[in-house]
Amino acid sequence: MKDMSMGKPLRVLYAFAIPMIISVLFQQFYNIADSLIAGNFIHDGGGALAAVNAAYPVTVVFIAIGNGFGVGGSVVISRIFGSKNYSRTKLCISTALINIIIFAVIFTVLGVFTAKPLLSLMNSEDLGATVFQQSVDYLNIYIYGLTFLFLYNVVSSVFQALGNSNTPLWLLIGSTIFNVIIDIIFVKYCNMGVKGLAWGTFIAQGIASIVSLILLLVHLRKLPKEDMHAEGEQIEGVKQQVHTHKLLENKFFSMSIWSSIMLMSIPSILQNSTVSIGQLFVQSLINSFSSANLVAAYGSAFKINYIIISVFTTISNAMATFTSQNIGAKRLDRAKEGLKGGMISTIIIALVSTAIYVIFARGLVSIFTSENNEEIISIGAQFLYILAPFYIIVCIKITFDGFIRGAGDMAGFTTSTMTDLIIRVGLSYLFVKAFRLGYVSIWWSWPIGWILGTLVSFIFYLSKRWLKTAQKKL
Repeated sequence: MKDMSMGKPLRVLYAFAIPMIISVLFQQFYNIADSLIAGNFIHDGGGALAAVNAAYPVTVVFIAIGNGFGVGGSVVISRIFGSKNYSRTKLCISTALINIIIFAVIFTVLGVFTAKPLLSLMNSEDLGATVFQQSVDYLNIYIYGLTFLFLYNVVSSVFQALGNSNTPLWLLIGSTIFNVIIDIIFVKYCNMGVKGLAWGTFIAQGIASIVSLILLLVHLRKLPKEDMHAEGEQIEGVKQQVHTHKLLENKFFSMSIWSSIMLMSIPSILQNSTVSIGQLFVQSLINSFSSANLVAAYGSAFKINYIIISVFTTISNAMATFTSQNIGAKRLDRAKEGLKGGMISTIIIALVSTAIYVIFARGLVSIFTSENNEEIISIGAQFLYILAPFYIIVCIKITFDGFIRGAGDMAGFTTSTMTDLIIRVGLSYLFVKAFRLGYVSIWWSWPIGWILGTLVSFIFYLSKRWLKTAQKKL
């Protein structure tokens, strides 16, 4: 467990964030593994790749919901942990776990009944009967494993809230390697096609979630038995402290803590899922062009783009935890120093990634198709050429968002993200449906949304709304 209110701020932040960045890179490889294997081991002219990519935006919605619950829980847990109230930290963790299992069951039931109609609404049937049925099969199997997906995301967020970003990293590395191996076996040697990819993901996520939960329970036993002040002094009244500790130890669920978790989770869930739902609308718009190659190209390039966006988001999440812990420890000065360090880091990463994506765009897209489909490669590369030069803009936005969220200003965080989303989706439909500009105009809606969203985020930071919420904890 890592107390981020102690030590040199930037060193602590980087030591915490770097394993998370490596972890998210593996997470993205985990997410794109199915597309890579579909494009390279299922030789059907790109149909399987299009099927997986058509279902991908729906899976991202579920991932966003799981991440939203994880973010909400981690903010509450990290603040309580930062105040060194260890018995209440354990109660908060058990509440978060019970909460996510209940919601996982609810979303699984909803997903089973809505998967096929949702794909139909996204114009996936325009891609052909075979591709559509493959998408339905893939998505249904994926939904069966939502409990594993949700549980793993929340447990990883709990580890990170406690300052431990290494354990989730090693779990993810092992799970990713296992997922790729079992996918290849199911597809290449068992001839299970797209269904094999889905079952491979199901099994890998199931094992990862169970192992991660066991490790979390082991780690919780290492927490100190006595609660302390943020300054490190024992709580006054040993008898009262022991009584409180025993009382909390005998409870596994707290309505007050649940309310706090949901208060933080709902904006994150809405923000994450709304962005993902916006992606569903964009995917539907792309599907309406009735081109499997366009869907395959967009899905492949989107995943390549999402790798670097996820890195920015991970640094933002690390900053939110760092900010929240330090505010809980009454160290606002350290939180501000973390913001500066995070901003410098993301700008450097943005410049490097822009150069890589512009220079190697065609090569990156080509790894998704063994058939060297020139149309898929050209369309995908064009998407990256347009977006990559604007990474420096989006990294600034996401960095401010992380700080504001960690300080507790969820309204400001949500508003800046919704601005980006509404502009991006709205312009996509305006360009295509009203102005008839073609699919390339969809690519240009991304940087426009990023620019306006960054302006909103910066305005909220300057307004110091976040300071008012932070001062309530100081």
